[in-house]
Amino acid sequence: MQEYISAVRVLRAVIHDGKSLDGRFNSEDSALAKQISYGVIRDYYHLLALLNTLVKKPLVGKNANVNLLLLAGLYSVNHLNRPVHASVNAVVNATQGINAGWAKGLVNGVLRNHLRQEAKNTADGRTDHKEELTHVPRHDDQAHYNHPQWLIDRIQCAWPKHAKRIMAANLARPPMTLRVNHRLISTADYLARLQEQQISARAGNYAASAIYLEAPMKVTLLPGFDDGHVSVQDEASQLAASVLAAEPGMFVLDTCAAPGGKTCHILESTSDLNLTALDLEADRLDIVRDNLRRLQLQAICEATDLRHFAPAHLFDRILLDAPCSATGIIRRHPDIKLLRRNSDIDKLAATQLVLLRAAWQLLKPGGVLVYSTCSILPTENEAIVGQFVSANDDASHLPIDAHWGEAQTYGRQLFPDTRGHDGFYYARISRATQA
Repeated sequence: MQEYISAVRVLRAVIHDGKSLDGRFNSEDSALAKQISYGVIRDYYHLLALLNTLVKKPLVGKNANVNLLLLAGLYSVNHLNRPVHASVNAVVNATQGINAGWAKGLVNGVLRNHLRQEAKNTADGRTDHKEELTHVPRHDDQAHYNHPQWLIDRIQCAWPKHAKRIMAANLARPPMTLRVNHRLISTADYLARLQEQQISARAGNYAASAIYLEAPMKVTLLPGFDDGHVSVQDEASQLAASVLAAEPGMFVLDTCAAPGGKTCHILESTSDLNLTALDLEADRLDIVRDNLRRLQLQAICEATDLRHFAPAHLFDRILLDAPCSATGIIRRHPDIKLLRRNSDIDKLAATQLVLLRAAWQLLKPGGVLVYSTCSILPTENEAIVGQFVSANDDASHLPIDAHWGEAQTYGRQLFPDTRGHDGFYYARISRATQA
């Protein structure tokens, strides 16, 4: 019962109050409460359409928590690996815990009615597994793709050949990906260590340092984690270091560094760098410092706005991992689908262009700037780089010669892969040397 009371609290914060799912849980919330909360957010549009077929009118206002409890119940009876009657009973009993004891009969009736309909559909041969809820209208794109309509439209417009695959990947549970510290151990040797401990894993497809675990696990149980042999980082994100291609002795700026995965990987990949890690939020830079300490790496960390940063020297390499819609990492943060709005995209694009201009002023003539995002939307990616290069005579686009992603006129785009990397975008821009 308590897991549903916790889930309703978390779901209300996200769905009604617009809060991020991260940080909504406390130490008393169970793993099951987290599973239910993430599951409802991931399947929100499907579950909402389903619920609308089961209730005569939406439960809103003071009854909104009952609506959230029903969504949690529908997710549970369709996806949790436990007896259905146990989920129904726990959800019904949770009405008391959310001060809605009056709704006990309603909740029980809705869930049991749903189960009867699904049993009938299965008996009639119209569905053979719980993901196919046949009485949800098939013309409802939001329910079918489990995405908001504005995002469906943008993805289908930008990537008509990849749209279904992108949205399917967004609904999948992400793999746990490791980054091997090649200063200390090779990928092959670390895979052997995992095998010795009977931890199933495989090498990445594109980043030489990437390893995928067959099942997620606590980082403290990973061999050599405390000694800095390995870190957790998505494979697409690991490509930043190779795209940046820093060389020994260079001055490097990581402009939006927290939580520090790319910062540390750049330092692991190239020795003798003078690296400055910049971030707007001082507390987020503390996470970068913690990672640097564990990996025994050195960098200057400075909490400041990139637009106001006035260093004593210019930089040979700059990584601008710009704030974005994060539409390439929805599978890791499913609340993005509920928190983002269509109007956010143009606002983000305007900010990205401002930050790109600010970073450009810090780049040495002859230097290279890497622009990246975890977005799959061209408005935030290729359009930004194209607009910038066209407007600046000293800027030249440098094609990325790689076997990953899809080449665009400007940069390369990676789409989220169900068993692989997140969605990501990279572009390189060089600054002309002075005459």
